[in-house]
Amino acid sequence: MDKINLFKDALPKAHFRRLGRAVHAVGTERMENMGSYNTTFWFPIGVNPTNIVEECISKLHALVRPGPNCIGMEWWLGRLKFGEGLALHTDRDRSLRHQTGEIVHPLWSSILYLNRFPSSPTIVLDQVLSSDGKSWIPPVAKTGRSLDAVPNHYVAFRGDLRHGVVANERAKKPPTGFKKTRCLPNYA
Repeated sequence: MDKINLFKDALPKAHFRRLGRAVHAVGTERMENMGSYNTTFWFPIGVNPTNIVEECISKLHALVRPGPNCIGMEWWLGRLKFGEGLALHTDRDRSLRHQTGEIVHPLWSSILYLNRFPSSPTIVLDQVLSSDGKSWIPPVAKTGRSLDAVPNHYVAFRGDLRHGVVANERAKKPPTGFKKTRCLPNYA
């Protein structure tokens, strides 16, 4: 698998619709006080799915084929309001970093888009975090990829790559008919 892979129509339509309804039911729960990335869930390899999210993760796992070192998938629901961004970062085990100072990245990071989010594309750069945990290698990105949020598109990329959501400054307000809160679930 390449560094960055895009899968169009990643989930069967029935699964995608069920997942969309489930996420819609969550709405803006926990967004006001806790932000959008504070609660994560773990789905181990070899366990039967117990909900629609885990069913979808199983199907997406088959696309990525992360190999025998993968023991499970961490997932969470990331939600941004129209025009918001998410700072460039790398995914890592935050608890381990806090406890030991060690930086450990997932094998793969990935995002499944549930809806269009025209104001803010996802950017994935060719940079990785240095061992000091503060600087980037290379210091300036040489290449990258911009990915638009399109429903049922699934992007998977090496878990140590720097990425984020860059707000488009020209999109100050949503177009007519665009709902103010949109969801971008992330599955890593």
